[in-house]
Amino acid sequence: MAEKITKQALIVGAAPCADLAFLGAYLEGKNWTVICADGGLQTALAAGMKPDYLIGDWDSGGGPAGDVPYATLPVEKDFTDLQAAAHWALEQGYKELLLCGCTGGRLDHTASNLVLLEWIARRGGKAVMADGDNEVRFLENGGLMLEDAPHYHYLSIIPLDKTVKGVTLCGVKYPLEGASITRGDTLTVSNEPSGPVMEIAVEEGAVLVIRSQREP
Repeated sequence: MAEKITKQALIVGAAPCADLAFLGAYLEGKNWTVICADGGLQTALAAGMKPDYLIGDWDSGGGPAGDVPYATLPVEKDFTDLQAAAHWALEQGYKELLLCGCTGGRLDHTASNLVLLEWIARRGGKAVMADGDNEVRFLENGGLMLEDAPHYHYLSIIPLDKTVKGVTLCGVKYPLEGASITRGDTLTVSNEPSGPVMEIAVEEGAVLVIRSQREP
């Protein structure tokens, strides 16, 4: 039986992003389709990337470019350009998504982009959001193994539910086993890796897994 191939899409948002060199560790060895959400087009072009699809209402510096396929959205709508880009990617069968140009700039957009990771997961996608200093994943009722490469100084677990149960952390400076954490609690902020692999498990509930202070 032929091995099932997972389609990958890089979605570039319109938030300020001076340099996309950090993406090299994610993109290497895979065939990524580049989707630009409105002003993300300028970021992609500045990084020497060739966009494969453009989508947006063109109010943040993006717009049709050459022969690249595109979709024009109304300015007044009930979703962001980034969510529209993620929706299009999922509809096209892209299940592994890498999002950049999503943090910094407007705080409301940053917050909504972070919880967009949950929206993607609910629709069968697996997403990572990254910038030059941080990496974010959504995890619910399951486990995750992360290699400490590239190295990030900090690992934080942010509960999204009122109570998250059975939180276990291994391969970190401050391990946990079967702990319960509540939304708003800071117990699991600013942990640190202690070995080459970190293991995060959640028995019940949803969290954001955030790695910060990326080292070159």
